[in-house]
Amino acid sequence: MKTEIKKDEYIAKIIHDLKTPTTAQIRALESFLISTSNKINQEEKDLIELTLNSCNYMNRLIEIFSCVNKLNYEKIKLSFERFNIVELTQEVLNELSILSKYYELTYCVDFDDEIMIMADKLQIKRVIENLFSNSINYAFRNTEINIQLKKQNDNLIFQIRNNSPYIEPKILNEVFDKYKTHSSYYNKAGVGLGLYLSKEIISAHQGRMIAKSSLDNITIFGFIIPIK
Repeated sequence: MKTEIKKDEYIAKIIHDLKTPTTAQIRALESFLISTSNKINQEEKDLIELTLNSCNYMNRLIEIFSCVNKLNYEKIKLSFERFNIVELTQEVLNELSILSKYYELTYCVDFDDEIMIMADKLQIKRVIENLFSNSINYAFRNTEINIQLKKQNDNLIFQIRNNSPYIEPKILNEVFDKYKTHSSYYNKAGVGLGLYLSKEIISAHQGRMIAKSSLDNITIFGFIIPIK
């Protein structure tokens, strides 16, 4: 037991040591973009924005490690509020637009202007970020990612569909397990913590994850939660 506590404390310290310089890099790049917006050309601006996006991506990974580490000894604590999940989804898409542009991907949306739900906004945003990042990382270049939100009875159904390598049923059944991923199967880096954390968050909302893959290289990830 003492060994486990020491391990968790050690991991927490590493996470803190990683987060501090990453946050400093983000703030510095944001400040630089603002102060030089009229002094640099578009190519230079795109390069800085791509670097900033990479730092933000690293920051999200650090947050995932932090949340998963906490899950080792405490349950996810939810703070419910009423919000428009369409606006939240659009916010995530805007934040990750540079990343999708880098991979030469386009995306289309299929949802109404407003879908109000009662949920933990921060945690649901983490899930959407994880799913969208996952879709970008595995999608074939020059393809389209489709994001769909719809109400069905008393539930919200969120799905992201992309064109990516077929995932065999055995692997698909394991992608939400801690440290299990199909990344190594397709020569991608990753430890699968994002999908594991997403499953834990959605389960805490009394919902379930969606994972489908077909032989025609269409993959769908998403979740279903009560609208309340």
